[in-house]
Amino acid sequence: MRNKKLIFILGILVVVVGGAAFVAGRLLNQKVGPAGPGGPIGSNGGSFSVQLVPAKELPKAAPDLTGQFVERKDNTIIVASAPPETGGGGVVTNNSSESDGPGGPSTSSENVPSGPKVEVVVTSETKIYRDTTKPPSGSGGTVQETVGEGTLDDLNADSMLRVWGRKSGDRIVADILFYSSPLAFKRPAP
Repeated sequence: MRNKKLIFILGILVVVVGGAAFVAGRLLNQKVGPAGPGGPIGSNGGSFSVQLVPAKELPKAAPDLTGQFVERKDNTIIVASAPPETGGGGVVTNNSSESDGPGGPSTSSENVPSGPKVEVVVTSETKIYRDTTKPPSGSGGTVQETVGEGTLDDLNADSMLRVWGRKSGDRIVADILFYSSPLAFKRPAP
């Protein structure tokens, strides 16, 4: 009887300490910006703020899916959806284990997000746009988002996607597909 009581008390203690560590981590992370405690890269601790004005070609409504390109099979692409709390639209999930088995999406790349993988069907009526927005030249301000005509052939492992469309089972039939690649910081040539 004494051993059961000791195990019960230790179990409660582990849960309480784990919860406290979780809450402390969340509180500490609120004070750290996305590029670190000193601010954005190269800012010497100053602030850097850009307001993006959405392109008129893109819908005003929130996308049905936001995530990173994983794989393409003809006119179907696989997107690893971003969690909603990060601004993603992980609203459609594929709970079947088919996509994780043989012949499923390739996840050998280390930078593939771990969000649910969603199939996006691209039809002949789907409008495909690529991001052509120029990065800001100064220390902030307002930037007009611009888009250009895009193709599925331009998608790569670094492509981030926003999809507007209609759900059909556990897939999305895309009406509008928008993709962009993250900004790359290049070292100047010596």
